[in-house]
Amino acid sequence: MSDRVRPSPILDHIVILVSHDILLDLDNRVQRLFNLMPGGTHEDGMTSNKLILFSDGVYIEFIAFYADVDPERRRKHRWGNLKEGTIIDWAFTLPPDGDFRPLSGRVLDANVGISYEDPVPGGRKREDGTTLKWTVSTAKNALGNAIPPGYLPFWCLDKTPRDLRVPYSVEPHLTQHQTGVRGISALLLSVPRKEIPSLTKAYDVICGPAPEDQVWHYEVPSGSTAGRNTISISGTEGDAAITLVLNGLNCGQVEILPGIIFKVE
Repeated sequence: MSDRVRPSPILDHIVILVSHDILLDLDNRVQRLFNLMPGGTHEDGMTSNKLILFSDGVYIEFIAFYADVDPERRRKHRWGNLKEGTIIDWAFTLPPDGDFRPLSGRVLDANVGISYEDPVPGGRKREDGTTLKWTVSTAKNALGNAIPPGYLPFWCLDKTPRDLRVPYSVEPHLTQHQTGVRGISALLLSVPRKEIPSLTKAYDVICGPAPEDQVWHYEVPSGSTAGRNTISISGTEGDAAITLVLNGLNCGQVEILPGIIFKVE
């Protein structure tokens, strides 16, 4: 498939790391703003989650490590050393019949010093006992070291129907939020300036050449075009960061947890 007709990748979800105590109390903390969907325990037994589903089919995942997880095991986890109370990562996905191999091959063939690992199995069990299965692929550099979470998307590729993992269309009441938020409008990524040239080339391969300088478009699962549906990167001399802009009926700001503030447009 040529670049000209290749579909845009699909934004799947955004990950916020919290402490396990906050995850347990999350209903009380966000119920005036958003409806929460129960999550479950992941296959490795280290983490559990809760979700905010949006009508565009994207969701926010609150994930926490269990308090009794062995510290050494946690340190080896992709997210084990990251700061709690922050947006730490985000994922693209593909349509149910999508093949990840051509995409990962294009990234490798671009010779930008970035590649995606072969997808590895993952999953969790919902509170109702339903087992969810997927595979995950993360980016690495030319030395084979993991690229820090958030610089590039990881890929979450369902093996069981996505509606079981993200029932936004079969349980639409979960997407009706008090804030009027309908989905994700934009992701703003701040990364070290030295990383921008290689990341720009990688995003050009993944999303297609940027129609604006360092701004790329993505699709959402519902096909909605209500939001901007853009990803942009900018350079920083400080810590890397992910900022979300939400799409909603009411413009303004939403502080979902102390220090985590979303603009709504």
